[in-house]
Amino acid sequence: MDEAIAMMRAEGMEALSLRKLAERVGVSPAALYHHFSDKQALLCAIGEEGITLFSDLLREGMEGDMGLEARFQRFVTLYIRFALANPEIYELLFGRITWKGEGEASEAFRAKARASFRGYAEVVTSLQGQGFFSPELNPLRLSQIIWGTLHGLCRMYNDGLAFRPDDVEEIGQYARWLLERLRQKGMEAAGKD
Repeated sequence: MDEAIAMMRAEGMEALSLRKLAERVGVSPAALYHHFSDKQALLCAIGEEGITLFSDLLREGMEGDMGLEARFQRFVTLYIRFALANPEIYELLFGRITWKGEGEASEAFRAKARASFRGYAEVVTSLQGQGFFSPELNPLRLSQIIWGTLHGLCRMYNDGLAFRPDDVEEIGQYARWLLERLRQKGMEAAGKD
């Protein structure tokens, strides 16, 4: 899978094939087909590994003693840095290649990805439970808004549409700041009633 990622980085995802990969790693194509039924199965397996890497990075990066604002800031920073440093893996995590695919491999991938998103939503719910976000907000929708914002920024950069890496991180932190300001305004309004 490491060689497949290296091939995707060098030549693009379209250039990856099980036959080319077999040649590159020095095994017969039949040996790879023993493990992966087709290219889609290989991409989904790489995507599953990517989910594990991404989830572990977020979880480990947010461990330790830090305030709520610092925890949320760290989440935003880690998300953006992973997406920009690993565009091929990020594409597999959230792109149509794995999400629109069919078959057992794609369904196993989607199940793992959904479980991973529930982990991200738990971070938001935890912050909300500690008073960082208003308890009136739907935690699922709030999680989806945060993810959608970060995902949009990262995709714009990875697709070559806009920004420099530093810009993406700064915009992500600005979005975080806006969410925090909305939270404060909500708390102030609730205190005035």
